[in-house]
Amino acid sequence: MSTPILQVRDVHVRYGRNGLHAVAGVDLDLARGETLGVVGESGCGKSSLARALMQMPPPSAGTVAYNGQELTGLRGQELRRIRLDLQMVFQDPIASLHPLRTVRQLVGEPLGVWRIGTKDERKVTVDEMLRAVGLDPDVAGDRRPGQLSGGQCQRVAIARALVAGARVLICDEPISSLDVSLRATVLNLLEELKERMDLSILFIAHDLAVVRNISDRVMVMYLGKVCEVGPSAELFASPLHPYTRALIDSVPVAMPGAATPEPAIIGDPPSPSNVPSGCRFRTRCPLAQQVCAEEEPQLREMEPHHSVACHFAETPGEGKR
Repeated sequence: MSTPILQVRDVHVRYGRNGLHAVAGVDLDLARGETLGVVGESGCGKSSLARALMQMPPPSAGTVAYNGQELTGLRGQELRRIRLDLQMVFQDPIASLHPLRTVRQLVGEPLGVWRIGTKDERKVTVDEMLRAVGLDPDVAGDRRPGQLSGGQCQRVAIARALVAGARVLICDEPISSLDVSLRATVLNLLEELKERMDLSILFIAHDLAVVRNISDRVMVMYLGKVCEVGPSAELFASPLHPYTRALIDSVPVAMPGAATPEPAIIGDPPSPSNVPSGCRFRTRCPLAQQVCAEEEPQLREMEPHHSVACHFAETPGEGKR
């Protein structure tokens, strides 16, 4: 098996004097050409993890390696150079673009900063990148973000991230602020660019249906911890962690006359500044027992490439305990 393009080991992210623990010991591998989906409730640490991978700021502890090169000790020019390969697309496309710059200026900025090509070559590269994301440079090139739709702005943000040859794209809920009609367009664009440019994508989202369709593997987070990770089709067909099952069961089913199911889980997650002992999900878990309060479950592989952190997880076909 080839070395993953991105390797993350025991990453922690803490904020403030009280040490709010947003991410608590996350491991992940992102393979070349893979899309890894990351899901979980608001406040589970998804965005904090994404920014830690980009060293914005660096994690409080742990390691992040790109192509075998450790990033957490890099500063200044070395780190900026790595970010040509490791780029991020943010949730709010309009807020991520300078309002006074034209589309061509926004997309071409990385090329200008690093003096990649001549001025004429940069213009050709920018126009080609705009066409690659479905924008006509003759129409959109001289417009500013305020003159574009949300979907068009997100295309510009994606073009800017990829124009200098990025290999890894970290997408932090890139479609959550878009209309439903635009979400499929942006998702199809990401899939097309992934194949064309041999990208590896870390895709963060709340929408489980989206994550299921776009991801090769899915990682489920709860209160700063990974509770399950596995191949997308397998994880959705046979979830092993009660939290994963609850998330999947909570997705509405469009069936006229169907009864509304009872909530799969009750209540809100505890505060990251005051997490429960043992298993962090135990205060909302229907399977919780005393051992869950005393011992923190560790990720263990239940099936090939499918791991779960639960004392009472069962592989498909096992009887109930």
